[in-house]
Amino acid sequence: MYFLVDFENVLSDGLRGAQYLKADDTVIIFYSQVCDKVQQGVIRQIMDSACHLDICKLQKQGKNALDFYIATCLGAVFGSGYAGKAAIVSRDQGFTAVRDYWKGYAGKKAEVILGPTLEQCIVSANENLDRTAQAREGLKKVKLETEFAVYKERRRIRETLEKAFMDTEYGEKMGAIQNLFEKQSGRKILYLDSVKTFGRKDGLEIYRKMRCLIG
Repeated sequence: MYFLVDFENVLSDGLRGAQYLKADDTVIIFYSQVCDKVQQGVIRQIMDSACHLDICKLQKQGKNALDFYIATCLGAVFGSGYAGKAAIVSRDQGFTAVRDYWKGYAGKKAEVILGPTLEQCIVSANENLDRTAQAREGLKKVKLETEFAVYKERRRIRETLEKAFMDTEYGEKMGAIQNLFEKQSGRKILYLDSVKTFGRKDGLEIYRKMRCLIG
């Protein structure tokens, strides 16, 4: 999927959801000298996703100049024969005209998604069930008290595990150990997951300590 980012409009907030990008995605960030700084954390997320990343800097300032860049690029993408979905990441409602043009011109083969963030565009595109579900889950609103209760339970589990592994060499692996412990659904599955994650020797030792906490 293509993501054309109107960075002057959305800034780094528009790149929220970069963790859901895939290797076969393409992200093109359109920017100007007025807005040429990005949060390091979010651009690193894009790089880590292994997607194709490109940037396009506005050469001369002008009213709606960056919008024309994006519209022209979109035409080049679909004109090259690309038949997938493309997203324009922007809050600019003027892009609805671009979306409507492609809908009327080429039908579903040239579907354009509009949204203020990568995350919102991924949810709206609904083209990959796994990542769409993950992005939708991230956008879901929940009660603060409920989430705080989950946090406290996770802290309790973490403290229990840290005590159990206090005198071992597995302290640096505590995050992975906790993930296994929290999703465990029986001793056999926990054993198999431990060996698969940490290898036979370490996995067996880690499993034995977790098993004592299950009861």
